[in-house]
Amino acid sequence: MPTNRSHAALLLAVLTAVALTLPGTAVAQPTQPSYDVLRLAEDGTVLPYKIWVEWTPLVITTPDNGAWAFFSAQAKRANDALGSRRLYAARFDPNLGAWLPATALPGGEIQFGPAAVVDSKGVVHVVYSDRRNSDKGVYSTLSYTRADGQGGWVAPTPVAADPNAGHQMMPSLVADPSDRLYLIWRDQRSVAADAREAVSANADIFASDYVDGAWSAPTQVNQRPAPDVNAAWPHLAMDGDRLVAVWSVYQGTQEEQVVAARVEWSSRPLADQKRWAAPTSLIEREDSATGGRLVDVAANPAGGAVLIYGRTKGETNALFLRRLDPGAAAWGADVALAAGDLGYLPNLTVGADGTAYVVFTHGHGSTAVDVGAQVLPPGSDTPGAEVVLTQGEEGLQARASVNIGADGKPWIVYMHQPPNGDANEIRSLRGARLSA
Repeated sequence: MPTNRSHAALLLAVLTAVALTLPGTAVAQPTQPSYDVLRLAEDGTVLPYKIWVEWTPLVITTPDNGAWAFFSAQAKRANDALGSRRLYAARFDPNLGAWLPATALPGGEIQFGPAAVVDSKGVVHVVYSDRRNSDKGVYSTLSYTRADGQGGWVAPTPVAADPNAGHQMMPSLVADPSDRLYLIWRDQRSVAADAREAVSANADIFASDYVDGAWSAPTQVNQRPAPDVNAAWPHLAMDGDRLVAVWSVYQGTQEEQVVAARVEWSSRPLADQKRWAAPTSLIEREDSATGGRLVDVAANPAGGAVLIYGRTKGETNALFLRRLDPGAAAWGADVALAAGDLGYLPNLTVGADGTAYVVFTHGHGSTAVDVGAQVLPPGSDTPGAEVVLTQGEEGLQARASVNIGADGKPWIVYMHQPPNGDANEIRSLRGARLSA
């Protein structure tokens, strides 16, 4: 399985470095609602599991006050034998007020990197990387499925099968009000065969639309000025009648460069798949580490889009937020959020009124890692206090994902790792108390 050095290095920094406490950092610590632990089941039997920590879990809320959570894990069977790395989906049933056990999505032995969206009818649509096995020459392909309304999934179909696609990864999925789907991902079909086989990071960004029950032929979004300039970690958001795409650019020939050279963006009309604008630089590296998993993007339901990104220097990370006004040709100025030993792996969602909710890994090391959060009111440049959401939980809590429920309150899922053990639980926090 190809690894990503940028996220592996960041995971190492978050989970295994020596913990530091930076002086002068004020952190609010309110009491939070109780958390839930997501269970995993195979053939109706609940089993313990080991999380595939390289892939952040995902939470998507539904109009009926329910939600879905997706995470990659290995079920533990008799004698702690580990199963294959499957993608599991758990449904929060609002009638029961509880999470149902997570079950594996259809596919091969290796599944990861889900993107999901809920349409106007409450149906969840999912795109994920699916790999038959880890044999050489077997690549991860993008599969699409949706909930069948009976507790299962329709038969998965390939999004953009091509003999030269190589490893297809990192999907980002959105839906418009008419339930048309739009997808962006990383793909290798435009690179030479020797480069594709040598390094999975030799890749570009492609997009496709789901129209009348079929995915359109993919369109390349980025531009490659040199053979060793590659794109990764794309994000897609909808701004009115256009799509906005943001991705990171790496230069070099390693499997994955640790630090992105820059972050770029482009846009296109919803109605014309091929009219992607020429990419424009959005964030330059300068003297800090940025890009990759230090970036996230979300649509603003009130119009426009919002971007969160970090700049890491040594043991300090600074978080910034930028807004894109509806239809604008340029992003606004940076709004400084939190800074310190925090803000790693940020994840962003925006409420109906334009309030931005950011969750992230707070601290790093073996004993002092928690989930942090921050809120920025609409139109404001003054963020709320940073909040540690998992105070009092033993072990490490990291790699959080956030979404806003039908009641306007945040839903958060994250990984738990007990002391001296493997990450073995996905936890959920509903209705977290966050102050703007």
